[in-house]
Amino acid sequence: MTVTSQRHSVLLDNVFELIDKKVDAKQKSLVQQFGRLLYKNISSDDLENRNDSDLYGATLSLWNALSRFDHSAPHIRVFNPEIAKHGWHSSHTIVEVIVSDMPFLVDSVRMSLNRLNITAHLFLHSPIGIKRDESNKVESFSEQGKTLNGAKKETVIFIEVDRQTSKKDIELLTKELRSVVDEVSLAVADWQDMTNTLQNVIKTSESFNWPISSDEKEQVNRFLNWLSDHNFTMMGYRYYDVKAIEGDHRWIPNNDSSLGLLKNSINNRERLLSKLPASARTEALSENPLILTKTNSRARVHRPAYMDYVGVKVFNENGQVVGEHRFLGLYSASFYNQSVVELPILKEKIEKICALSGFEPGTHAYKAFVNIVETYPRDELLQTPAQELAQIVMGIFQMQERGISRLFIRKDTFGRFFSCMVFVPRERYNTQLRKETQELLKASLNASEEVEFTTFFSESVYARTHYIARVNDNNAEFDVKEIEQNIIELTKTWNDRLASAISASHGEASGKSLERKYSNAFSRSYMEHNLPSAALVDIGKLEMLDDEHTLDMLFYRPQEEDYESQIVKLKLFHRAEPIHLSDVLPMLENFGLRVIDESPYKITCSGGEHNWIMDFKMLHKSGQHFDMENAQVLFQDAFAKVWYNTLEDDAFNRLILGANLTGRKVTILRAYAKYMRQTGSSFSHDYIANTLANYTDIARLLVEFFDQRFNPKKKRNKKKEDGILADIKSQLDGVSNLDDDRIIRRYLDMMSATLRTNFYQLDEAGNEKSYVSFKMLPELIPDMPLPLPKYEIFVYSPRVEGVHLRGGKVARGGLRWSDRQEDFRTEVLGLVKAQQVKNTVIVPVGAKGGFVCKKAPIGQGREAIQAEGQACYRTFITSLLDITDNIVNGEIVPPKDVVRLDDDDPYLVVAADKGTATFSDIANGIADEFNFWLGDAFASGGSIGYDHKKMGITARGGWESVKRHFREMGVNCQTTDFTCIGVGDMAGDVFGNGMLLSEHTKLICAFNHLHIFFDPNPDAAASYKERQRLFENPSLSWEDYDSKLISKGGGVFSRSAKSIKLSPEMKKWLGTRQQTMTPNELIHNVLKMPVDLMWNGGIGTYIKSSKESHSSVGDRANDDLRVNGKEVQAKIVGEGGNLGVTQLGRIEYAANGGRINTDFIDNVGGVDCSDNEVNIKILLNSLVNDGELTVKQRNKLLYDMTDDVSAIVLKDCYRQTQSISITELAGVKQLKEQLRFIHGLEREGQLNRELEFIPSDDEISDRVATDQGLTRPELSVLIAYGKMVMKDALNIPEITENPYHARLLLHAFPEVLRSRFNEHMQQHPLRSEIIATKLTNNMVNDMGLNFVFRLQEETGASVSEIADAYAIVHGIFNMENLWARIEELDNVICAKLQLTMLDEARRIMRRGARWYIRHGSKTQSIEDAIESYRGTFKKLSENLQHYLVESEYAQLEAATQRYIEQDVPADIAYQVASFSNMFSSFDLAQIVDADKHETDVVAKLYYQLGSRLELHWFLDQINNQAVSNHWQALARASYREELDWQQRSIAANLLQSRSDTADADQILDEWIDSNQVLLKRWYHMMSEFKTSSTHEFAKFSVALRELMLLSVKSNH
Repeated sequence: MTVTSQRHSVLLDNVFELIDKKVDAKQKSLVQQFGRLLYKNISSDDLENRNDSDLYGATLSLWNALSRFDHSAPHIRVFNPEIAKHGWHSSHTIVEVIVSDMPFLVDSVRMSLNRLNITAHLFLHSPIGIKRDESNKVESFSEQGKTLNGAKKETVIFIEVDRQTSKKDIELLTKELRSVVDEVSLAVADWQDMTNTLQNVIKTSESFNWPISSDEKEQVNRFLNWLSDHNFTMMGYRYYDVKAIEGDHRWIPNNDSSLGLLKNSINNRERLLSKLPASARTEALSENPLILTKTNSRARVHRPAYMDYVGVKVFNENGQVVGEHRFLGLYSASFYNQSVVELPILKEKIEKICALSGFEPGTHAYKAFVNIVETYPRDELLQTPAQELAQIVMGIFQMQERGISRLFIRKDTFGRFFSCMVFVPRERYNTQLRKETQELLKASLNASEEVEFTTFFSESVYARTHYIARVNDNNAEFDVKEIEQNIIELTKTWNDRLASAISASHGEASGKSLERKYSNAFSRSYMEHNLPSAALVDIGKLEMLDDEHTLDMLFYRPQEEDYESQIVKLKLFHRAEPIHLSDVLPMLENFGLRVIDESPYKITCSGGEHNWIMDFKMLHKSGQHFDMENAQVLFQDAFAKVWYNTLEDDAFNRLILGANLTGRKVTILRAYAKYMRQTGSSFSHDYIANTLANYTDIARLLVEFFDQRFNPKKKRNKKKEDGILADIKSQLDGVSNLDDDRIIRRYLDMMSATLRTNFYQLDEAGNEKSYVSFKMLPELIPDMPLPLPKYEIFVYSPRVEGVHLRGGKVARGGLRWSDRQEDFRTEVLGLVKAQQVKNTVIVPVGAKGGFVCKKAPIGQGREAIQAEGQACYRTFITSLLDITDNIVNGEIVPPKDVVRLDDDDPYLVVAADKGTATFSDIANGIADEFNFWLGDAFASGGSIGYDHKKMGITARGGWESVKRHFREMGVNCQTTDFTCIGVGDMAGDVFGNGMLLSEHTKLICAFNHLHIFFDPNPDAAASYKERQRLFENPSLSWEDYDSKLISKGGGVFSRSAKSIKLSPEMKKWLGTRQQTMTPNELIHNVLKMPVDLMWNGGIGTYIKSSKESHSSVGDRANDDLRVNGKEVQAKIVGEGGNLGVTQLGRIEYAANGGRINTDFIDNVGGVDCSDNEVNIKILLNSLVNDGELTVKQRNKLLYDMTDDVSAIVLKDCYRQTQSISITELAGVKQLKEQLRFIHGLEREGQLNRELEFIPSDDEISDRVATDQGLTRPELSVLIAYGKMVMKDALNIPEITENPYHARLLLHAFPEVLRSRFNEHMQQHPLRSEIIATKLTNNMVNDMGLNFVFRLQEETGASVSEIADAYAIVHGIFNMENLWARIEELDNVICAKLQLTMLDEARRIMRRGARWYIRHGSKTQSIEDAIESYRGTFKKLSENLQHYLVESEYAQLEAATQRYIEQDVPADIAYQVASFSNMFSSFDLAQIVDADKHETDVVAKLYYQLGSRLELHWFLDQINNQAVSNHWQALARASYREELDWQQRSIAANLLQSRSDTADADQILDEWIDSNQVLLKRWYHMMSEFKTSSTHEFAKFSVALRELMLLSVKSNH
């Protein structure tokens, strides 16, 4: 026989194979068949994770039990199989049950497991037909669907349950299962007897004497018949006799009548009626023949419900109860499923209560009433008296669909339980509510065990839950309304309570819309953690969110925490999207808060919009208890600012809660810390913040100190300031860490050096500004990096930081967009140093600014970066103007809400620099918003101004240097071809313009960041035109150069190429045999090519000194390209761009014969042009303000003057390099006096030699020894310093108010302005500075870098006296005209000769100035002084041939001829040759002025005297006397002056003594004749001088002493 299965299992096949292999051949087929019957319904899920050996073991275990089963007792076994003991294993406990088949068995076993809370993991049960032989051995199994004679049904149950580890648990389960199987056996065995008994009761009911009507009797019988018709599962029966005793009744069990389960509870205990509740007593003795209720024990058979109790009373003739047939069991499913009107007893009861309702049948109300009854719990319908039931149903009916919650309670007649019917709106019903209601009813009704429940849902709006609360006595007092109210409270959802709170807070009208919006907005987790009252606050915050205001917050200490608790909470309310924890955590950490828990809640409003609440639980780490009310305000304000980037997110925010400071006040400390870092502090930003966080009292005092100094609302009080300072210093004693002490003292230094701040200014909307600027006086801060600017403005904001350094009150320089966030001040400081020397030629001293964008957008493209740069630039400019004075109607107007601790300071101009080339209009726009007095002169280079590229002014200025270098080499680069290499491309301003300034430029090679252009043998004319084409279209690069025009072997190469193949032509230029080079290697070698000119018009540093490392240069990008100065073979380097060569690189290159100035000399044209523009605009803007010009006229005038401005600028460039060349000509001869000048600058703290790479004294000694003077780059620096010092010194009223010097003001402006606006120029705000600058330039250019210093040392005169003397001598000699005429000889005569002539002019002016300081009138005006000497000078110049002795005039003629022979025009040659002769005109003019003789007589006598007494020869001896030190030089000068003075004195005396004669020869001859003795001694001395080639200084002193005696004698 085989058993088929729908599913095939390999695992089971393996089991059956094992049976086949291992089981005895006789039993093998039976065991296999048993296995198939056992496993026929097992699911594939149950077979998972099992093995064949264990299933085999389980099968055999059951088989063995089955084979031994004998029906006498059920086989029940509970065990934990082990391989060692049982031969198989299971992780669960195994239950085996084998019994004769009976109903209810499986259900009852399941129920028993559930009662013990044991889970069944596998439950196999199968009733199997088994035929056994006489010895009870299994013979065969009946197949499914077939009958087998002699077979009996036996049920085999195999269960895997939770593992029971203890013996006690196993025994308990075994006992329970035996008990249950017994009960099932009892119930099943007596079922027929109980059914027969019921039938018998029905039949004999007439004898029961029921005291009711026949109709009612019929109803009862109908009900009993219905029960017996399989509608009641009988489980127990017993008959009770009822006997009346004194005042009571006794129920006496007839134990013999017991059937079913009641056989298990046989005892003789009598039951007294008096022990039952009154209602039960009444019911027991009532006329009602039936008692219908529930028992107080659950059925253990069939269903786990409380058993139903049907009692049939027996009455005597007197209508008294004398007995009761008691049936226990469970109503079958039909009782619960059939309509109530089909059920006996219930049908009549329903009709009765429907009648009691008073509703007309057929009406809607009646139908609704009936529907309530139909759906009412059947047990309740059966058990509840009709009258009571009618009231309950009417109560339910009256609720209708109003959505209210109601409770109906019915007491069980027998006092064992309360039946509670609870109706709640179905949307309110949930498990939580049900559990809470159970707890409420248990507590309110004093239930003895858990309250049972059954829930019913229908189409109604209500969920109905029927609760049974079992009690020991239900006669207790209770208030239904109170319980009902509590249930209503329970049914109130969180949202209900929120709605109430909203209504109470906002009123009915506005509250309703909020209710609707937030009715289901909050998530379950939110509701679990937040009270509705808290949600009301949150709603208030959420309602404040909009597209502008996307974040709100609430910082608080939970109510549950005490005052000293460190736990605080923060709720963040954010619009539309959640806040990422990673964004917030660092912020909170910086506030000193440690997050210990975080809950995000999504709030979805009815309109579909989303908001988020982030709830943080935190510990504050400030270490002190803060006032939460104050802390809330501080934190919320600061956090919002951090979120919106108006407050920086860093460790300084710990001070907000730690030191009780507002975020704004913390900004003060943060900004100074940032400045501290920029000024080279070794302490990190966080370390500084930690220091202040450790000393919060000091931090507060620092802020208080700042506030006392700069808060405009506070009256300045030195005493208070000192008090705070003293307080800080006393607290510093408690600071043990030296670093912390240094930091705090540094704060004090910086605050004390602060002059102004915009910290207390508000913006237009009255809010605090997100940026702060501080004006400092760096000299008051110790250990600042050198050089020290005069003034400095530091700008701080979370978005931008910057500095603006100025060398003085009137200063100018560009603003750079820096990318060096960590050390931008170092970069700017280096630039301002260069700017200082560059600006010497213009009115303002050097200034430089730089800013960094701290939040530059990443990955958003160039436009976004540019927009951010412009925004930061705006903030930077605004910050500078915030604290700068304005001029309105000629009056200084200080900035609003700024305390000024310095003098008026209205001059602030800016210019473009790296990154800000196009920003000038932005700056001028801001200046316009401020109504700043400079207008669009504030930032030069705007759209209305001079376009430097169009003018080519920077390149043209640099080209003046190039032309000079070539000229001094004897080449005119404008007419002669020359070779060139360059850095840059034609699109660039400086490179492009520069390469078009000569048509003879042969550009061999040029490179930029993309390409290398190489043309080994260019055609000058063709390549010029091609360069011009590229220049005119800025979008073109070297790649667009016409390759046809490139000579053989050349080309344009990409710098990104791996390597470049070298042509023979290239190799020749490069001097290499290499076949290829990398692009960088090629450039490196190009920089060493032997060309005439290297023109730098690009960015980067390409030449350094061999003593310098690449890292010290600070231009890492070009490290591979850079060469050393001595390797450069170009004859000339023109520095159109900045920083192309290091200063040491220049010096090294120049020392090796290269011709170079410095970048600040060569490219000064740009800054000079800008300054002219500013000065002109200041003048014209005042004219516009006065209504004398319209803006349109002003702009046209500006444009028309472009060429005039260019001419002024180029003249400055020309003259400055000329001055360097004149000084360079003297070489080593002037080195010692130059050294004294250097020492003088050092003494005054105006020069840092190391910083400027000026050689040390030892190096200078070496240079003297090797006959080397200072190089041009070194002279460039010194000339710049000479001008810097002078500009400042000459800006004094004695100079600027002098009418003669004041003429320089006019010459500072183009001719068109001089003629039209002379008067207005006098009102120019920078009048004094312009005059001082022009005079400085003239003096230094004419007289050399140390002229003033030298004369001060020699004469002790003041600067103004020296300047006046210079002007007078310059005027007397008509030097302006002569100098201009010599300059016109450029490329006509030899450049060296030209410079020699200018040097002669310089020398004679220096002698003349020294003479005038010694002897000139201090009371005369400059004009008068010139006039008083000019006549004599002119006459003398024109008649020297008549005055000089023949030999001397012959010398003059010879000198003149030498100049003429070198192509110098005769008149210029004569003027220069006669300088030393003309020097005497000063003395002569004074003699003429004092004497009555004519000039002819005076001059002739003077020169004859000099010749006859050999004074002119003696003067040559003095001039030729070598000096070895400064004192000897001074001695020599004094001898010279003494000699001149004695000659003049003798001549004057002789003339005065012979006023009667006009014959010079006669006067002289007579005097000589009468003074032979003295003269003889003098001549003797002269002869001694002539006999030796070297002289001691003492000889000159003695000789001059003798001459003085002659002079005295001549007076008698």
